[in-house]
Amino acid sequence: WSLNTEFVTQVSGVEGRISAGDTECAAIRGSDRQVVKRQFFDEVRRHPLKDEWWDSIYLARNEVAGRVAVPTMIIASWQDTYGCAVRESARLFTQLMPNVEHKKLVLMNGDHVIGGPGPNSYGLVDDERMKFLDRWLKGVENGIEHEPPVTVYWEVRQPDGNPKKAVVGWVTRHKTWPEPKVERRPYHLTADAKISPDKPAAGPNEGSRAYLYPAGSELYGSNQQFAIQPYKEGVLNYRTAAAVSDLTLLGNPEITLYLSIDNGDDADLELTLKDVDPEGNVLFLQSGLLRASLRAIDDERTSTDEVVHLFRKFEKLVPGEIYELRMSLLGPIAHVVRQGHSLELTVGAPNPIPHPNFGSMPAGAPSINRVFHSERYPSKIVLPVIPGAAAQAPAPEYSALRAQPFRKGTEFVPGGLPI
Repeated sequence: WSLNTEFVTQVSGVEGRISAGDTECAAIRGSDRQVVKRQFFDEVRRHPLKDEWWDSIYLARNEVAGRVAVPTMIIASWQDTYGCAVRESARLFTQLMPNVEHKKLVLMNGDHVIGGPGPNSYGLVDDERMKFLDRWLKGVENGIEHEPPVTVYWEVRQPDGNPKKAVVGWVTRHKTWPEPKVERRPYHLTADAKISPDKPAAGPNEGSRAYLYPAGSELYGSNQQFAIQPYKEGVLNYRTAAAVSDLTLLGNPEITLYLSIDNGDDADLELTLKDVDPEGNVLFLQSGLLRASLRAIDDERTSTDEVVHLFRKFEKLVPGEIYELRMSLLGPIAHVVRQGHSLELTVGAPNPIPHPNFGSMPAGAPSINRVFHSERYPSKIVLPVIPGAAAQAPAPEYSALRAQPFRKGTEFVPGGLPI
């Protein structure tokens, strides 16, 4: 992102302004007033941990947000390829804009570009935006100020791949974010590859499962990538029983893993959460990333809807020791696990093949890593459930869901090593 911003977008932006007749821009370019590039990419590389430089950036962001006093609309999507953009949008809305009287948060499934005007913007978002602008720029009395400030579009799909024809399954409106009706329900990961509401019982061993690190990863950048199932010995898969009734999720799941490594001093975790229908079709919902040595939690900023890490220092792992790793996914979700469907959680490593906007070289060394499941080490996922809520539209065609790749019917493979 930073490379594009500094060396591609910046140049094309200037050329676009000049070609549109901006004589001031042309004059600046040909004078000593030319802005010198900050080389943000190189600066980031000099600061791998959170320090005074990063603090100054976040402080400036918070100060600017705190001074905003005009009506503000924030639009974000769950599967944004920039990862935590939807999480930051929710944080802006709930924490960083105390002086904004009329603010709206609009959330939906989809990718990064749905929020801005242009050929890739959803038509239904354009309508939402224009209603907001009509009220607060033109003074049109359309009643938007009397609506709940949070809007969630569920199961937005674009027929034939055309975002301008996008349709929504249904819409819910909420007074606050997170939705206070949400119940945080724990589901435990088990040694036999299940996700179960039952707590693990005391037993003679810790019920560990092992996988080869970093040999397995799930690529969710596109349908073509997602169709390639992860190398089974390099991941651990867990799955719920088929839902007996609709299970409605709204918020950010939290995962706790008890992990050990046999070799090296670090490990990267990439999680993927998916919906599986009765025919075995797998739909991507959300991902999560954490470096084990950066597991320390920022208690002041952590909330029920988000685990925030300190990123102040590396705390390397000792082979054979068991560590608690708590993490949220990259962002919240709104999804209905329909009757007969299951949730699947995959634990693996990030793949060095980059996603559209980021990539990762897995930390540490080749290792046999273990996840533990017992009364003493209760690995689990906490789901944000709206009790009693159900789908209000037929299930969408998977191919019409933007930024949610899917693969066709497959049998469940628990994964891991047979040791």
